[in-house]
Amino acid sequence: TFPTLQALAADDVEAKLRDLGFGYRAKFVSQAAQTILKEKGASWLTSLRLVPYEEAKTALCALPGVGAKVADCVCLMALDKPGAVPVDTHVWQIAKRDYLPQLGSDNKSLTERVYKEIGSYFRMLWGPYAGWAHSVLFCADLKKFKKP
Repeated sequence: TFPTLQALAADDVEAKLRDLGFGYRAKFVSQAAQTILKEKGASWLTSLRLVPYEEAKTALCALPGVGAKVADCVCLMALDKPGAVPVDTHVWQIAKRDYLPQLGSDNKSLTERVYKEIGSYFRMLWGPYAGWAHSVLFCADLKKFKKP
């Protein structure tokens, strides 16, 4: 079963997560769980299902180690926000190649502006389930799923 917030906030969890291969993320998992328990309460995460997507994303980004992509992943996969579009470098490359070629001209890295532009474009293109459409696109583009 998935560990409880209390288990993830325990003093020894960072070391255990590092042993499991979480690397630098181990500290953030532990700190985020501690922050939620101390400042928000155990039901806070579930309560984010009832607020609009942008509000939930902003709230998640206030947690230690949580940026736009992680917040969008949580919104999409756990908080019933099907319009959340997590954008990483792979999705950015797909967007540049197949949908928004102008994104490749000036940008050497995935900026906040480009991140928002990709999410907005995919939501306009695919509507309220853009996050799930993006997930299908992402998986379809992985080399291991392509025919030789």
